[in-house]
Amino acid sequence: MGMLMYDTGVNSKLRHELKYFISYLDYIAIKHRLKIFMKQDSHSLNEQGYYVKSLYFDDLDDGAMFEKQSGIINRSKIRIRTYNNSDQMIKLEKKSKLNHLIKKDSMEITIKEYGQLCKNDFSFLRSVGTKVSQELYCDFRSNVLTPKVIVEYTREAYIMHYDEIRVTFDKQLCSAASIKDFFAEEPVLFKALESNIIIMEIKYNSFFPDFLKSLMQIVSREKVAISKYVLCRELKTSLI
Repeated sequence: MGMLMYDTGVNSKLRHELKYFISYLDYIAIKHRLKIFMKQDSHSLNEQGYYVKSLYFDDLDDGAMFEKQSGIINRSKIRIRTYNNSDQMIKLEKKSKLNHLIKKDSMEITIKEYGQLCKNDFSFLRSVGTKVSQELYCDFRSNVLTPKVIVEYTREAYIMHYDEIRVTFDKQLCSAASIKDFFAEEPVLFKALESNIIIMEIKYNSFFPDFLKSLMQIVSREKVAISKYVLCRELKTSLI
């Protein structure tokens, strides 16, 4: 899709990311084992975690979706993300994959700026003056990015300070019927995955301990290239 790749900096760290589809029964078993060694993310509203909602952008040729489906090693995607259905903190993010490692750069935007981006007005990014905003400005301008799909799910997250290990369970993946429903109180939602299928993600800087691999039975599981964005785009296409 021709997006710029950010240089590694203090606020954009290259990390490992592993993804797996697991059953609901495996999810229950694994999370109970993890609780012995890891703490639930402090942002959680309750034991079920917190709610994540993202609005993904792509170019006119759906380059980000094509690159993911084609297995392109170096690729990026841009999204707006909020948590727990709140407009108090809205993030504009760029997630990049570089030689099998993941890097995420983000900046906060206002609800007014969210509206501007949805109308293809990204001029405010140029005036912010940060490195992230300047490169996002170039991405929006050169790729003619427009909003494509809303992705929503409940995330249950566990953390360990050692190597910044983070294990998440994403549940009830769905997509809104309309991209205009990002801040709607009661949007029409369609399930992208069955309720008994959980997406388990593991993120860490450089080393994932063997005892955690054993607890989570990682060796016997098949790592898969899961993209919630692609799953929801495919769902949207099937509904047309």
